[in-house]
Amino acid sequence: MEFKLFRDKRGYSMTFWAVFIGFVMVPTMAMAIEVGRFFFTRSQIAASADASALAAAVEINQRQFISSGALAFTSQTYAWAQKAVDINCEKLITLGVHPHVSNITIQGNTVNVEVSADLSLLFPAILPDITVAEWGMAEVRALRR
Repeated sequence: MEFKLFRDKRGYSMTFWAVFIGFVMVPTMAMAIEVGRFFFTRSQIAASADASALAAAVEINQRQFISSGALAFTSQTYAWAQKAVDINCEKLITLGVHPHVSNITIQGNTVNVEVSADLSLLFPAILPDITVAEWGMAEVRALRR
């Protein structure tokens, strides 16, 4: 009995493509999906940082601003900023990622808000500890002294 597999090179080509798809293409596609999910999550956090900065800018102490021109927070500034983050990140919260307001600062008439989140739950296979922090900015211009 004669073995045609050794004389026919199509068997080798099939083996090559099976190994190539299994060890090169599948991991490359998985990595592309993971990178896409990372950038989508990062853009959601950046959008929530912008919304949070707007919420914090709205919630400044108006009396102090009108009397002295200085920007100061009220007791509800952090709560409103966090509420804006929660509203804008509902999809992430359902996935178990809970972004939070980690810092609010005032520079001149600009309110800066930092929102950070631990993404380790979304990407356990690639990296064990992924923390993303994004800044949002909002300018206070509506009030006049």
